[in-house]
Amino acid sequence: MPVIAIDGPGGAGKSSVAAELATRLGVARLDTGAMYRAVTLLALRRGIPTSDGPRLGELARELDLEVAGRVTVDGEDVTEAIRAPGVDAAVSAVSAHAAVRRALVARQRAWVAARRSGVVEGRDIGTVVLPDAPVKVFLTAAPGERARRRALDQATDTGSVDLAAVAAAIATRDELDSTREVSPLVPAADAVVIDSTGRSIASIVDEIAALVGPDPEPAGGAGSRPVRPISWRVRWFYAVCRAIAVGAGRLFMHGPIVGAEHLPRSGPYLLAPLHRSDIDFLIVARITRRRLRFIAKSGIFINRPFNWLIETLGAFPVNRQATDREAFNRALEVLVAGEPLVIFPEGTRNAGPTIGPTREGAAYLALRAGVPLVPIGLAGTDRTLPRGKRLPRPSRVACVVGEPIMTGVEHHATDGRTRVPRSAVHALTEELRGAIQALSDEAASIVARR
Repeated sequence: MPVIAIDGPGGAGKSSVAAELATRLGVARLDTGAMYRAVTLLALRRGIPTSDGPRLGELARELDLEVAGRVTVDGEDVTEAIRAPGVDAAVSAVSAHAAVRRALVARQRAWVAARRSGVVEGRDIGTVVLPDAPVKVFLTAAPGERARRRALDQATDTGSVDLAAVAAAIATRDELDSTREVSPLVPAADAVVIDSTGRSIASIVDEIAALVGPDPEPAGGAGSRPVRPISWRVRWFYAVCRAIAVGAGRLFMHGPIVGAEHLPRSGPYLLAPLHRSDIDFLIVARITRRRLRFIAKSGIFINRPFNWLIETLGAFPVNRQATDREAFNRALEVLVAGEPLVIFPEGTRNAGPTIGPTREGAAYLALRAGVPLVPIGLAGTDRTLPRGKRLPRPSRVACVVGEPIMTGVEHHATDGRTRVPRSAVHALTEELRGAIQALSDEAASIVARR
């Protein structure tokens, strides 16, 4: 799957089109504008003048920034904060500095190099960031339409936004972006210009997808290992190994499992636990006798006997250096086969009692597959096996299983494919985040009572 560069001014529909196109093609998406907004937000918070190019460039190089559905800066979710009017007013001045653009362009190219495909949106992708991208699109729209869209995006429950003020702000930023010396906003010479005025997102995505053409590589990636189907022998072996592992685990992690009766008795579902330790999976394995499936990095699949063992115990391989499409397709295959799947929504181990930034992959997968999403709270595992330690130590733990969140969201069909609205994914992610936090607080109180 090739890299697709989408450029255009604010309000042209880049984000909506890029998100839907990435979903349609099953690839990752990078919103480069969010990166510049994140730098701007942090600069405003730290009192760095928008005219101080060297300090802003240093900030862009050093900040801990992640743009993957949600936007996090130094571990804080700033997805909504970067859309504030103050950031809107300052982002053009910040992004005009060569030092800032050098730092973020390097990050953007590294993102593409790690995935080798994806949808990348911004204002200089086809001209500067990825001049060799095989598919380039410049998305535009009539000024009035762009102002109307941006006003709708900025509207709040407290009242509407001044459309004239929004239009003036858009015109000002267009002037700044198109006349700046570094990476001005202009269409690439070989870009396909698409006017989105009066057009649906689906029709624009159809047009861009036609430029991409058919994907010559089957889902899952070349040379990927298939997910091993379940059989009675697998069930029997898993049951024996689970009994041994759970029994041994109880020597180090004594404590209750609360709410296991909430789990569906049959069929596929997604388990979404808090993640604080490398042994969290042992606690999760206690809550059901059914074989649970876990995503494991492909690097641990080192030889055929060991591969068979860990696959039988529920792991299936995903190449984390490949595209997100591979991970998604393999997880979807597990759910279609009727098996429960465990996904840690935080994406990595975190510390402390408060849930960290929550990625939207679990919610999107649950909605796409139409399966229940089960939140799980954990407490105490970080004391049993803290980060950096190899040997566990006895401690009290608790696991609280919440009621399943049913994914009865109305899906929209586009050319025979299931499209999950971004608003539904975001809403479900927030609901899941709140449920995990409440359940983890309950688990912590259980541990404290001893």
